[in-house]
Amino acid sequence: MHPSERIKHIKDISIELAKEDWALLDLTLKQFGLPWSEQWNGGDKEHYIIEMLSDSKDEALLELAKHLGLASQLESPVEPDFWETDEVRIFLSHLAINKVETSKLKEHLEYYGMSAFVAHEDIEPTKQWQAEIESALASMDGLVALLAPGFKESNWCDQEVGVAIGRKLPILAIRQGLDPYGFIGKYQALQGVGKSASELANEIFELFLPMPNIGAKITGSLVNKLVNSQSFEQSKRLIGLIRKSTYLTSKHAAVLNEAIENNEQISHSWGVPEQIKQIAKQFES
Repeated sequence: MHPSERIKHIKDISIELAKEDWALLDLTLKQFGLPWSEQWNGGDKEHYIIEMLSDSKDEALLELAKHLGLASQLESPVEPDFWETDEVRIFLSHLAINKVETSKLKEHLEYYGMSAFVAHEDIEPTKQWQAEIESALASMDGLVALLAPGFKESNWCDQEVGVAIGRKLPILAIRQGLDPYGFIGKYQALQGVGKSASELANEIFELFLPMPNIGAKITGSLVNKLVNSQSFEQSKRLIGLIRKSTYLTSKHAAVLNEAIENNEQISHSWGVPEQIKQIAKQFES
């Protein structure tokens, strides 16, 4: 389980479980094989729970979160290996007949710090495909529905969108010959007909970036990509994208400043160091 996921689960569990009295609280921890103590002088119930869960095993932590209704039943403690490390996870819900166009979109989303899951190419032939799709749905940060004729009739596509709705994740619909319908109709939609994968990837980025529950993650992904930039051109492109974000923090600024010293593809890229310093000035007290 990724550290950020552990932190979220521990925080959510501490808030929910603290509503119970001490006896039931400890009983619950015991039943899930988690630490508990008869003596506690460290503060309120929430602090007690956080302390007890801080070194818990992923499996027990996740099972408790599921028991309390705080985690999807699809979620697994095993980190999927098909996502790119430290990138935003986007599930591309599509029909098999559109696999070529979807694969191209996946490639272009990578330029924006988004790792996309495309079932037909990201699932190894030896693995159970349904289990892998469930794992992707449980660990995604957002979903893009590629609405082509036949999407509405596909049980799989409808279920994939349903999981995203149930998890309250950002959803974007792309019209590829079919208008948004039902629950999808209330989410933002893009016109996809006649647009290249590059154009769509840019529009998806522009719509996701301002969203509070995914924009911060995209910002972090882009900062990480810039820190590890391998060319002057890549550095210029990434700093331009980063400056569009409203979720930059002093930590991001510090990391970028340090990258100027450690990466010549940044320090020698015309205009990039100056733009990083402009970002840093926003956080000077």
